[in-house]
Amino acid sequence: MELVVVDTSQIQPYIFGSNRLRENIGASYLVAQATRDWAREAMPQGAKEVYAGGGNFVALFQDGAGAKTFTSTLSRKALTKSPGLQLIIGQESFQIGEALYDKVEAAFKNLAEQKRSRPLSAPLLGLGVTAVCQSTGLPAIGMAPAIGNDPEYPASAEILAKLEAMSPANKRLREMFDKELGKDYDFPHDFDNLGRSHSDQSYIAVVHADGNGIGQRIKIIGEQYKRPEDNDAYKVKIGEFSKALEQASQKALHEVFDVLMKRIKQVWGDRIIHTNLLGNELAKIELKEFEENWGYYLPFRPIVFGGDDVTFVCDGRLGLSLAIVYLQAFEKYTTNLPDGEGPATACAGVAIVKTHYPFARAYALAEELCQSAKRYRRMNQDKNENKKEGSYLDWHFALSGLSGDIKEIRQREFTTTEGSLTLRPVALGENTRDPHRSWQVIMKGVEAFQDLKLHADEKKPHWSTRRNKIKALRDALRLGGEAVEQFLSKYNEGKSLPEVEPAVTAWPKRGWQGYYCGYFDAIELSDWFIPL
Repeated sequence: MELVVVDTSQIQPYIFGSNRLRENIGASYLVAQATRDWAREAMPQGAKEVYAGGGNFVALFQDGAGAKTFTSTLSRKALTKSPGLQLIIGQESFQIGEALYDKVEAAFKNLAEQKRSRPLSAPLLGLGVTAVCQSTGLPAIGMAPAIGNDPEYPASAEILAKLEAMSPANKRLREMFDKELGKDYDFPHDFDNLGRSHSDQSYIAVVHADGNGIGQRIKIIGEQYKRPEDNDAYKVKIGEFSKALEQASQKALHEVFDVLMKRIKQVWGDRIIHTNLLGNELAKIELKEFEENWGYYLPFRPIVFGGDDVTFVCDGRLGLSLAIVYLQAFEKYTTNLPDGEGPATACAGVAIVKTHYPFARAYALAEELCQSAKRYRRMNQDKNENKKEGSYLDWHFALSGLSGDIKEIRQREFTTTEGSLTLRPVALGENTRDPHRSWQVIMKGVEAFQDLKLHADEKKPHWSTRRNKIKALRDALRLGGEAVEQFLSKYNEGKSLPEVEPAVTAWPKRGWQGYYCGYFDAIELSDWFIPL
């Protein structure tokens, strides 16, 4: 028998390398097809699927000829239907009496070797008379059709394949939310339809979330079924786990969708995302109408989904709110995974960028922020060995160009002689090691600076309703604790800043304690964060 593993290479530039959302949508759909439906269709009679998930497809074949036929059929389909998508296919001989788990592990190791050692190929860039594709720089073989305000443009075979896949990709997504969408709503296929308000609110958020320790949980399943006689049980268990994880991820996306739909309100015939607390309207996002003028685009679009790895885009003001809803829902719906290890958690990175910022860079930033959250979580896990750490979150406003990685940016722009202006990354729930570095602490500050309620003992609005004073406080925080004390004495009659973490007693008086500033993140978010 032969064990075959299918994986992809250079997947990020393939999906996110374009500034046109419709191309990203089509690319994501093609990747999902290649590692699921196309792979299943290419399997000869007698072959058995082990599992499909996490961008991988694993199957057993009765002999080498069947594995070769599968590889040839799938490769040909990928080459013709998804030009530019790089499939990596590994193969391992498997004998009855051997442990399937060990062979799967060996196949993935060999696959990793193939990725590192395979020769890189340079695409033929065409002749001097060849028109260049606007998205890939490769030779154009046709014209991409005009959609909305986007005129037709020269496109390569790769881009035309992605555009052709957009329709089935939309159909797949609509089928997930068909009852809730109805005829009145749809998911956008253009960044300009994500709810942006021109000028100061022309921003989108790219959210990338990834499960914590999923690979380790898969390994634990394998360790429980290492004997050859456990092979059938291993296939059943790993298949159940993969399917349950996918269902939990989709349910979490449904919850994001439901929370958003509940905030839609009709005002004078227009649909808006309406948010208010204590009866006071905080913000609204106008939904964009279809060109046909009979429905509205939601300010939210999943791009990659189906496993523990999820990427979606939305209006910039909703990025953090929707990321938090997803993380909480993912943890809730993974409570009863078949491995019995308890709920899974995830980390998320949120990159808030200009609507037409290079999308590949925006996604790379979101992925880097997600990894930043994971590193901080692992550090806490190491210090709290007896406690399972929850979900973590990191974010960044890229209001201009980026220079360096996120660590360099924070060292350059968010570090003073006093210490770190920012608390990021933060724990979404309780942070037992660093109680001050949690989302609840930041949210208390946001609520105070957004002035969602008046102080009961005051006859006039709190000073925080004066935006210029909040900006002056931000400048004082950059200068350190003494500058904050002077600011409070001058502008706030010596009254303290809002208490956001009782354990950090110096923050209300000085804004700083130890290495961290307690209010800079909240001030930065006060003009951006829309709670849902």
